[in-house]
Amino acid sequence: MDAYRAALGNPNNANNPGPLATGRREINWDGGGAAAPPTLDPSPMIRFSNRGAVFTTPGTGFEISGAPTPNFGEINVTYPTLFAPFSVPRLFAPLNSNVMDVWFFVPGSTTVPAAVTGFGAVFTSVTVANSTRLEFYAPDGALLYERAVLWAPGNGSLSFLGVSFYSGEVVGRVRIISGNAALGPNEAGAVDVAVMDDFVYGEPVSVQGLTIAPESGRLFRTAALDLVVGVTGLTASVTGGRVQLDGVDVTAPFLACLVNGSQAGGATFRCPVPRGLLGPGDHVMQVELNLSDQTRLRQAVRWTVVGNTEP
Repeated sequence: MDAYRAALGNPNNANNPGPLATGRREINWDGGGAAAPPTLDPSPMIRFSNRGAVFTTPGTGFEISGAPTPNFGEINVTYPTLFAPFSVPRLFAPLNSNVMDVWFFVPGSTTVPAAVTGFGAVFTSVTVANSTRLEFYAPDGALLYERAVLWAPGNGSLSFLGVSFYSGEVVGRVRIISGNAALGPNEAGAVDVAVMDDFVYGEPVSVQGLTIAPESGRLFRTAALDLVVGVTGLTASVTGGRVQLDGVDVTAPFLACLVNGSQAGGATFRCPVPRGLLGPGDHVMQVELNLSDQTRLRQAVRWTVVGNTEP
């Protein structure tokens, strides 16, 4: 966990309004201490929107465990022995489902969508291989990556999975599948009930009003294409920015290739990408804009280029 915190960057920005230039956000669920009763929230859960995270579930809501029966003991008397917190004393889980989504917004907002460069979570009692996993989605909905959380035998085990995207991808949503059953049954045989503790993730930065085309997906050619960056609905002017391709700063080449007159109302910028520049394989394009009100926008897409089969 400490290594992942360092990878995301310091400091922990806590409840400070954002987006901030550096740092990360964390949620540990432990507010109120050991004496606090269980805390119930509907879906969507906006309790931590001041840290840029909103939670949804196909279940009936969410619970933060509490007294007098910790670790969800009021749901099942075996759970206080089955689960163990990473940061004492409280744990977190969706209710009547083992699936939830983390949606990112500008900290302090529930309406301005944002994205992060990484997300990690602690789990307790992951005892069956591949029962628990994280799925990472781009703001345009493309699946970027998925991975199972490591499992360990026995009661009270702890597992951590944190993923950072180093080529410029940004994450608008994380799907968490915790165990293979919702809270309720005893854990026995193939039934694996798992819950969560600390979340840690990169600073959420707004993606609202910034688009890149083509969107994430496969490009079935290596010939020339038009790269289009669109900006809409801004209340502040653009003062600067950066364009990266596969983690390399290509701002100057991008500005040099802009086609005269391509701006539609000052909001769309087109750059012809020559044949052969994008070879077969994965490529990430990230655009970040600095605004006059000291905020910023960031968006990214990932293309999988399939070798050209045309004559």
